[in-house]
Order: sequence, then C-alpha cells, then structure tokens
Amino acid sequence: MILHRLRLGIAAASVLAIAGSPAAAEIEKIMRVCDGKLCPFFKTSFTPRDGWVEDKENGQRLNILGFVPRGQTFHSAGAIIYATARFNPDKKPVDAFIETDQANWRQKARDVTITRRDDVARANGKEPFRNFQYVAPSLKAQPFERVATTSDTDKDGNAYVVGLILTAKSEKALTAAEPTFLGMLKAFEFPED
Repeated sequence: MILHRLRLGIAAASVLAIAGSPAAAEIEKIMRVCDGKLCPFFKTSFTPRDGWVEDKENGQRLNILGFVPRGQTFHSAGAIIYATARFNPDKKPVDAFIETDQANWRQKARDVTITRRDDVARANGKEPFRNFQYVAPSLKAQPFERVATTSDTDKDGNAYVVGLILTAKSEKALTAAEPTFLGMLKAFEFPED
C-alpha cells in the first residue's frame, strides 16, 4: 500500500513538473520507483524530427529518451536514436566522459574503429557536441554508432553531460538516419540563464 501511494505521488509530481515546465529546452529531473526505491531519471529535451516518433515505453524502461522511425519499433528499426543526460556534480570536462566511453568500447569490442567527426555547433552558441563514429563488426546488435556529447546546466545551475546516440544494425541504416540525427543536434538548446 505504501509503495502504491509512493508511485501515485511520484506520478503526480512528474505530471506537475511536466505541466509546469517552460516551453524552452531543458533537463528535467523525474523521480521514479525502480527496484523498490526512488531513482532519478534526467530527461533531455530533444524532440523527434519528421518521420520519427518517441518510443516512450522503451525509453522509460531504459531511462533514455528514445526515438524510432514512424511505424517501427525499438526492436524492429534498422536504426534508433536515443538521448541521455548524466548528472555531473564534479563538473568534469566532456573529454573525460568521452575517454571513459571510448575505453569501454575498446573493452567490449576489440575490433572497434573510432573516428572523430566534425563537432556540431549548437544554435545557442554553447559548447558544441563532440561527435564520434564507432564501427565494431563483431557486435551483432549495434555495430554502427554515432555518439555526440556536450555539457550543459539546468535552470538551477546543476551540471550534466548530454549525449545523443544514433545506433544502427547496418551502415546503410546509419547513413539513412544521419540527417535526422544531425537535425536533432543542431536544434538542441537550453534556455539562456
């Protein structure tokens, strides 16, 4: 009964937070129940482009903001795009997160090729997205990825590392989804403080 009330309270708080949020882009903190305790989910404000839709069910399950081509599912799509926001209380530079991410890639796929792509400037002039491509033929599920990473703060000055990831089952699917991925990056903004 207590857990049920807690869930209702969290759901109500989440609805109020969403309803009261300004229209401008920002990171939203949502508290959810996971494994019987409260867990924060930091939701970014990326929005789907034409022909793509948000996959809310899988996004909530995985604590991401996920997008799939209209008419496809998270599991059937040749490519998906998802966004993450990680709390960065120590305000570490984005490069530190990228180095860790790349080390993890090299451990899980020894054949990975990592290629630096052009940075993507943000429309509001803040720190650009650092953009990398990962190709790991030995990985069956996600052998092709584009990962763009930046840092930002929420309206209270809390620091975050924001990522947008395009993951694909084939190079053809990656190439087809790339304009959507780049469009989402270029449109991403946080409100000016």
